[in-house]
Amino acid sequence: MTSITAARGTRCFVAAALLGVFASGAVAASSDYHGLPPPPVAARQGAKLTAVCSACHGATGVSVAPAYPNLAGQQYNYILKELEDFRSGKRTSPIMSGMAMTIPAAPGNRDLKDIAAYFSQQPLPDTVAAAPAPAAQLKLGRQIYTQGLQGRGVPACAACHGLGGGGNGPMAIPALALQHETYVLAQLELFASGARSNAPGHVMHSIAKHMNKTQQTAVAAYVRQLDPRTTLGIGPKTYSQYVRQQMAGPAPPTPPGTTHAPVSAAPAKRAAPGPAAAVSSTHIEAPTGRAQPGAADAATRRESGHD
Repeated sequence: MTSITAARGTRCFVAAALLGVFASGAVAASSDYHGLPPPPVAARQGAKLTAVCSACHGATGVSVAPAYPNLAGQQYNYILKELEDFRSGKRTSPIMSGMAMTIPAAPGNRDLKDIAAYFSQQPLPDTVAAAPAPAAQLKLGRQIYTQGLQGRGVPACAACHGLGGGGNGPMAIPALALQHETYVLAQLELFASGARSNAPGHVMHSIAKHMNKTQQTAVAAYVRQLDPRTTLGIGPKTYSQYVRQQMAGPAPPTPPGTTHAPVSAAPAKRAAPGPAAAVSSTHIEAPTGRAQPGAADAATRRESGHD
């Protein structure tokens, strides 16, 4: 009962904190929403415009330098919003403010949309190179990310960014999974100080200013190793993975102590049934998909005098 009460209390705190953050009315979907991502042709066009971007962010949006964010798999609407903010001056950066101005102007910000489409459709990196974080630091980061800090008025990061760190496309909330720790920490510090203020309703300033350096660092370390492909349960993450899993048959039992089992890239081949399996089978599958009596059932009926 105590654990249930505590869990309810945590949920109520998160809900109340988020309502407090959004109470100003300045945060609305319409202020961030940029529509559905364009078709694949836009990404192909955007690839032609990313030569300058790749110098810092990598050709496929995977940055080598931890000070520059990974863009691969980032939410389309978030990339587009930030590019627009850099151009308008709503967000400033010694590097990006100038870089955004080098992107050719186009009707309806077509070029910005094509670039955002290209990077958002690139696959996530497998890992982010960095020294392993201490277990205690990851534990604190996970606690803040999934539960928040009740005593400091900090809601759970997962409430907006998702449990797997995938972000929220329609609201232009960024994905944080597999992002460089150095970059995330720098942005939390900028939000906390007010130097970065382009989050709708100043939501991130209201949150980051209540976190100390240790807590900010712990969250940054946690999201660096967070992978949505293995975080949310043990099942398939896409329809194609589901089909392959069904074709492969039942999965082997999970060894004790294993928290999740990644979906295999290629299904295991089913072994052809041997003679013993054919004889002991009690049903065969008819073309219509209905189960029909097999040889063993017929033999049983004859022996009992019912056939």
